[in-house]
Amino acid sequence: MYIQRHGESEANEQRIYSCLKVDPPLTCEGRKQIESYLDYYSQLDIDRIISSPSTRAIQTSEIIADHLKLPISIDNKLHEVIMGDLEGEPQDDEENIKLFSTILGNWFKGDKSMSFSNGESYQDVKNRIDHVYKNYLHREKTLLVAHATFFACLMGQQLTYNESVFELFLPRAGRGKYENGKWIMIDTR
Repeated sequence: MYIQRHGESEANEQRIYSCLKVDPPLTCEGRKQIESYLDYYSQLDIDRIISSPSTRAIQTSEIIADHLKLPISIDNKLHEVIMGDLEGEPQDDEENIKLFSTILGNWFKGDKSMSFSNGESYQDVKNRIDHVYKNYLHREKTLLVAHATFFACLMGQQLTYNESVFELFLPRAGRGKYENGKWIMIDTR
């Protein structure tokens, strides 16, 4: 199974948290990022593209699907982690960074008690991750298109980090795959 983070979105460019309420499209740069991978995807035997319901993920999926002549299926469980009160807030604010990295860091280290205020708990996200493992992991020819934090939580069940929780995040338009029982980050920060 392959995973693809959406290309750069307007929210990435503006450096704000976006989940469901803030649903930005791709930027021109985001489209170019995905277009640069079309030869890569042509070499794979992908037969199915499953996308998050967000605009930026659907646009990313459409670029790849049009090239591969494949339909897109939308899975509402692939949306970005709902960060509640952080949504729409600046990513560069020190308090926001601390809150975000503390919650995710605790989740990855086994403390599942923290949750985003008015957002998802670890169990909410874990239920969606279990859905991915149950429905898609065994399908080697599937491409999932979704989001950085969701994919970090997905891979964070197996991968570890040294200095920062952000080591588990795919870069904008980053790719990964699940192979031989392991997550592999094709593109890293």
